[in-house]
Amino acid sequence: MFLDDKLYECVIHTKIDSPDDFVNLINALYKMCEDHFKPELLAHKPDNYREARVVIDRVFKSWDLMVARLKKDGYFLFDMLEKYAYRNEYLDNKELKAIYEKGK
Repeated sequence: MFLDDKLYECVIHTKIDSPDDFVNLINALYKMCEDHFKPELLAHKPDNYREARVVIDRVFKSWDLMVARLKKDGYFLFDMLEKYAYRNEYLDNKELKAIYEKGK
């Protein structure tokens, strides 16, 4: 199963009754993203920033595909998932952003 499918399935099968439920959902989605890309990054040479950026970009794209699918389905929180995209969280970390930027 592709990452965007896993993220989508997690969202649609999670019951949201409170703000804490949404926070838990976001955290679960972020963990799924990290669990997806970390093994791939470790498989590459640590100094190959270009390949690392490609891997991370695929994760970002998977999140975007998940949000687009939720929007198409009329999911009520798609806009919040768009606002709290994994890309934003990842690039807010200065160290991770520096590594990502080296891959240009």
